[in-house]
Amino acid sequence: MEKKRTIFEKETGDIVKFLGEASIFKELSKESLEKISEKIQMLTLTKDNIVIKKDSPGNRLYLIRSGSTRVVSESEFEDFTIATIPSGQCFGEMSLLTGEPCCATVKTNEDSLLYFITKSDFDEIILENPQINKHFNKLFAERIGKQNIKSIDLKKYEIALSKYLQKAKEYQYSEVVWKSKRMQRVFNEAKKYSANDLPVTVIGKPGTGKEILSRKIHMESTKAKYPVFEIVLPKERRKGKSAIHNERRQLDHIACELFGKEKIKYTTDDGMRIGCLELVNNGTLIIKNIENMSLNTQEGFLQFIETGTFMRTGGREPIRSNVRIIVTTTDISFMQKQLCQRLFQMLSNQQLEIPSLSEHKKDIPSLMDHFADKISKIRHTQKQKFSMDATNKLLKYDYPGNVKELENIIERAITLSKAGTDIEEEVIFLGDPTGIEDAKRINLLNISLIERLCKSRRIILAVKAATLIIFISILCLFVMQSDISIGGRNITLILCWQLGIPLLFVLFLFAARFGCGICPIFSITNFLNKRNLKIPVPDFIKKYDVWIMGTGFISILFVEEYTHMAASISKTAYLIFSILFAAIIVDFIFEKSAWCRHLCPLGGMAGLFSMSSLIEIRANRNVCTTICTTHDCFKGSERANPCPMFLHLQFLSDNRVCKVCLNCIKNCTHHATRLNLRIPGTEISSLSQPSLPGAIFSIILSGLLVAEIISKTDIIHANYIFIFSASIFFALTLSFTINYFTALILKETVTEHLKRFGYTLIPLILFGFISLYSIDVFGNVKGSLMIFNAYKLNLNFTMTFQLLTVLTGLLITEYLINKIILNVINKRRQFQIFAIQGIVPLILSIVYITLFFA
Repeated sequence: MEKKRTIFEKETGDIVKFLGEASIFKELSKESLEKISEKIQMLTLTKDNIVIKKDSPGNRLYLIRSGSTRVVSESEFEDFTIATIPSGQCFGEMSLLTGEPCCATVKTNEDSLLYFITKSDFDEIILENPQINKHFNKLFAERIGKQNIKSIDLKKYEIALSKYLQKAKEYQYSEVVWKSKRMQRVFNEAKKYSANDLPVTVIGKPGTGKEILSRKIHMESTKAKYPVFEIVLPKERRKGKSAIHNERRQLDHIACELFGKEKIKYTTDDGMRIGCLELVNNGTLIIKNIENMSLNTQEGFLQFIETGTFMRTGGREPIRSNVRIIVTTTDISFMQKQLCQRLFQMLSNQQLEIPSLSEHKKDIPSLMDHFADKISKIRHTQKQKFSMDATNKLLKYDYPGNVKELENIIERAITLSKAGTDIEEEVIFLGDPTGIEDAKRINLLNISLIERLCKSRRIILAVKAATLIIFISILCLFVMQSDISIGGRNITLILCWQLGIPLLFVLFLFAARFGCGICPIFSITNFLNKRNLKIPVPDFIKKYDVWIMGTGFISILFVEEYTHMAASISKTAYLIFSILFAAIIVDFIFEKSAWCRHLCPLGGMAGLFSMSSLIEIRANRNVCTTICTTHDCFKGSERANPCPMFLHLQFLSDNRVCKVCLNCIKNCTHHATRLNLRIPGTEISSLSQPSLPGAIFSIILSGLLVAEIISKTDIIHANYIFIFSASIFFALTLSFTINYFTALILKETVTEHLKRFGYTLIPLILFGFISLYSIDVFGNVKGSLMIFNAYKLNLNFTMTFQLLTVLTGLLITEYLINKIILNVINKRRQFQIFAIQGIVPLILSIVYITLFFA
C-alpha cells in the first residue's frame, strides 16, 4: 500500500542532510537546500509497487531515500529488468525536462521510502539554481553509457537465444504418431512424468525418437509456453589433450555451453557467453548423450539440480534458474558407470525406455504418412502417397538406424520421385551407403584425360553410334543371307562368335558392364518404345529375375553347342532376332527398362562376371551425405540422362547392376563419383547381400565351362547332353560336398557357406572362358625362342597363355576365399577352412588345364 507524508512529519535537518549528499544537489548552498526541502513530499511503497507507469505523463522528480527501484520492460509473460536504481539516486527527470511521456515502467525492488518534487516546483528550482543542469548532463551521459553496455549484453542474449531457437524450428512438425500398444505404454508413462518438473532419463538406441519424446514431455507440462533447448554432449577426448602453456587454462566447452562464462584472463576464449541454463529459464533443457559429460562439469551440474543455482565459468556470483532437465542415453548401465553416483540417482529416478523400430513395426505405416506430411509442409508441396510395392519394401526392412533412418529413407525417396506421383519401390534405397575408396583402389578420374573422356558426351555417343551401326549391319547381312567370307568362314559368323563373344568376356574383365552401357538392343528398344504401355513389372519376375536370366544364358550356351549354331547363319540369325524382338516386346509392355533389369540373359551374366572386373564406379560417401542435395546421379540433369538401371550411386556396392553408362559421372557436380581401378573381384569378399541363386549359377557355370572346353577341343566323343549334364553335376557335387564339411566343422548351414563362397569362383570362370575363346581368336599359335643364342625353346603360345590365364584366375579366387575366411571365420579355424574351401577352385583349375593341354 502507498502512504504519503509531508515534511512536517520529519526533521527538516534530515532532509537537508540527505539532499546535500545526493549528487544532483551536493554543490548547492545550505540555504538553497532548505528551500528545496520545503517542496519535498514523501512516499512509502511496498515491494513490486509501480512508481511510474509507462506512457504516463511525467510530473514528478523522485529521489530514493531508502530501498531501491528497477526500470522494467513489460511483456505478456513476464517483466524484463532494464536497469536498477539504488538508494540516493533520482529518476523521472527525463520526462520533466522534455515534456514527453515516461518511456518505461519503474517498480520498487523492496519496501522503499521515496522523496518527490512536483513539476511546478521542479521548474522553479531549475530557474533558481541553473547549475543543476550540469549535473543532469553528467547523469544523462552516465546512463547512456550504461545503456549501451546493457544493449550489447542484450544483443549477446538475443544472438545466443536465436541460435537455439533456430534448432528448435527443425521440430515444428515433429509430432509423435506411434499408435502401437508398445508405444502407447511409453506415452502413458511420459504423460505421468509431464505432471512434475523432476529430471527424466530417456533411454533408447540411436534414431528411436528420444528427442521427440523428450519434447512431447515438455509440451504436455506446465512449462510448455516456455522454450525447450537441446544440446549434444560429444565424447570426451581422453587422449591427445593439448598441453597447457603459460598458465593458460583450457576451458571445458560443455561447461561453457551449459553455464556460460565470464570474460576470463589467460584463456584462449574472449568475451562473455550466456549458457543454456540461463537462456532457457522457466523452460526445459534436453541433454543428449549425458554419459559423455566430463567429471568437472558433473560437479556444477549436480549443484544446479540440487539447489537451482549455478555459476558461470570464471564467475563468482550464483545465478538462479528454473529449468526442467531431460537427459537421453543409449545405454543406462554405461551412463551409471560414467556419472557420479549422486548425479545418476538424481537423473534416473524417472526413466523412459523407447524400443527399437523393429520391435513395433505396426507403427511404420503411420510414421510413413507422418514423415510424408511433414516433408510436404516444409517444402510447401503436395503430399505424396506410397505405392503398395514401396510400402511392402519399407515394412520388410529392420531399420538398424530406427525411426531416424526411416525418415531419411522417406525424405530421399520424395526427393527422387516426380512431384504429383506416388512414391515407387525404385526410389526406396535401404541399408548403409557404400564407403569411400581405400588404399587398394586408384581413382582413374584423377587422371585428367580419363575424366575428360568419361564426361564427354560426344565420345560416348560416337561409341554407341558405332556399335549400333555394326549391329544393324549384321542384321542386314543376316536378312540378305550374305555369303561374304574370310578364310572360308562367313563374316557374320566371325563377327558374332569369333569376335563378339570373346570381346564380351574381355570387356567383363577390363570394363565391367560397359558393353551393356553401349548395347545396341537397348538403343533400339529405347527409341521404339518412347510411348509404351508402362505396365508395372509383375512381382514374380522381380522375385525370380536371377533364375530367369541365369537359365536363359545357360540355355543359350547349351543350344549354341548342341545345334552347332556357330556354324549356321540361319540359327545365329534366329537367336539374335529372338533376343531383339523379345526386348522390344517386353519394354513396350512393361515400364522402366524391364528387359535390361530383369530378363536379359546376356545382361544377367554380364552382371555376374563384372564382379571380377578391374574397374568399378562408386561414390564418395562423405560427399554424398554431407554436400549433395540434388541426387542428379539418379534423377539426371541437362548434362546426361538419369540412371537407366534406376540406381542411386551412393548405395551402389557391387557391379552386378551397374551398366557403366557413365551418366552418373557426367551428372555429379560434387566430384563424388569414383572410377576405381582395383584387384579383380574385390567386391566379392565383402558382398553385403549375397544371393543363393547367384552363387548356384556361379557353380553351374564352373561346370559348364568344362563342357564347353570338351566340346570345342573335341577331346571326348560323346553325346553333348551327357557331357553338359555330367559337367554341371560334377561342379555342384564338388561344391556342395566341400561346403557341407565346412558347415559341419563350424556348425552352420550349408546354404550360408554356398552364398559366401559360391561367388568366389567367378574370377576363375571368367579367366577360364577368356582362355577358351582365345583359340577362336588366335588359333593354335606355335613358335620357338632362342635363349642366349644357344638354346632353342619350342612353345605353344596359345596353350601358354591359357595356362597363365587359368592360374591367374585361380590365384584371385584363392585370395578371395582367404579374405572371406579372415573376415568371418574364427582365427582357430581359419587355416582349416581355407584348406577345405581351396580344394574346389584347385580341382577345377586342374581339370581346365588338363583339358586344354589334352
